[in-house]
Amino acid sequence: MSMNRWMKTWLFVVPCAAALGFAGTGCSDEPDGSGGSGGEGGAGGSPASSSSSSSGSGGMGGMGGSGGAGGGCGDTMTDPENCGACDNQCAPGQTCAGGVCTCGSASVAFADVQTILSASCAVGGCHSGAAPKQGLDLTSANAHAELVDVPAEQCAGGTRMRVKAGAPSESYLIDKMMNVDKCGGNKMPPSIALSNEKIQVVSDWICGGALP
Repeated sequence: MSMNRWMKTWLFVVPCAAALGFAGTGCSDEPDGSGGSGGEGGAGGSPASSSSSSSGSGGMGGMGGSGGAGGGCGDTMTDPENCGACDNQCAPGQTCAGGVCTCGSASVAFADVQTILSASCAVGGCHSGAAPKQGLDLTSANAHAELVDVPAEQCAGGTRMRVKAGAPSESYLIDKMMNVDKCGGNKMPPSIALSNEKIQVVSDWICGGALP
């Protein structure tokens, strides 16, 4: 092959090989993941030798980069701080199994719960007296009847119970004590924070059926 013919063949092969290289694209099915960079196109094939009439073939384009790690809040199937969904906290004493807050086997009498309510809630005219806050009287004579299966006055629609027997994580009383998922207002009691041990006493009582 003459030198001029060889040069023409080479000038044709190189741009064609570059045009045929595939541009890689990254993809990720995680909402917070960022796709990787696309791979570079392959280099063009070697020019034909003087003893062959075939031209070199273009190189294959590089593979796309892998997607970035997805965001989120951890394992919502087992994390009691994010059970079933981010920021959905189980009550003290509960575990998270299969994305559902699950009660333990502890048994607590309402008398133990009333001790906490009387000392921390039914004082200073808050949830006691002639006009208790939110219409909720937590004195020993009235607390059980005004808590169990009674809609929370602070929440619209009447769908959230002050205490839902067997389900502390769905009981508004626990939400107010833990200061999570409130419909409004402050945590309860407002002046002090109940310890996890005391909240667990209330939670265990609810788990056991919220009996009087």
